[in-house]
Amino acid sequence: MSAIAVLKIGSTTTALLIAKNLSTPLVYEQSVVNLFAEDASIQLEQTLARFTQLSDQWHCPRRLAAGGEAIRQLPHLATSIRHWGWPLWPVDGQMEGHLTWFAVKALEPQMDWIIDIGGGSTEFASSQHIISLPIGAATTVRQIPWPQDIHAEEPYVVGGTAHALSLLTGQRVMRLTDIESVAEQIVHHPERLNFMDPVRRTIFPNGLKVIQEIMRHYHWSKVTYSPYGFLQGIWLACALGKDQKTGNGDL
Repeated sequence: MSAIAVLKIGSTTTALLIAKNLSTPLVYEQSVVNLFAEDASIQLEQTLARFTQLSDQWHCPRRLAAGGEAIRQLPHLATSIRHWGWPLWPVDGQMEGHLTWFAVKALEPQMDWIIDIGGGSTEFASSQHIISLPIGAATTVRQIPWPQDIHAEEPYVVGGTAHALSLLTGQRVMRLTDIESVAEQIVHHPERLNFMDPVRRTIFPNGLKVIQEIMRHYHWSKVTYSPYGFLQGIWLACALGKDQKTGNGDL
């Protein structure tokens, strides 16, 4: 089996995964590119050039790219993606949630619900429900009615905010009390976020507020972080035969 290369064009992070087997990636790289920024097109172009070169070096005939909320809102960015030879799968929020759930379930068989807090959207997903909301770490803070038909007890959380929180708390299973403690600490000691790049440092507090609000609303005392997500879901879809030429096909 030849290596498969996939791109996740997230609202704030663009990531490349090259692998013959999902459990042992040959290349995993990500670049913080805020697609809502004024210079988004330039940043994305530079990242695509580097990631395409890496894919060429690994001789990957099978490639696929898919984007998140920013690509849905800013369709002109698709031109750059296709220019570099990447078939672009125009997924909606429902499919993004489905792919993310599919990937996390492959790694965490006991998982029921996942919450994916991205830069531009948040997805709630289970085997029977997928709900996508246009709120994330890089969006404007606002009141939003959370879905009522969420019956999860200990969901898994994925995405950049969840990853950073797991580093800051030092654990995968994160209690609300620990998350609230991190929120208080970074107010008084912002240097705790110095390990992040400037863009992530700017948007992380907003993503932190989103996850706190969700946990309080559903009365969850803890959540578990999973390293798999949308990127791995794209790879699995490509491995299962997602059409490479048109970006169309069945999962």
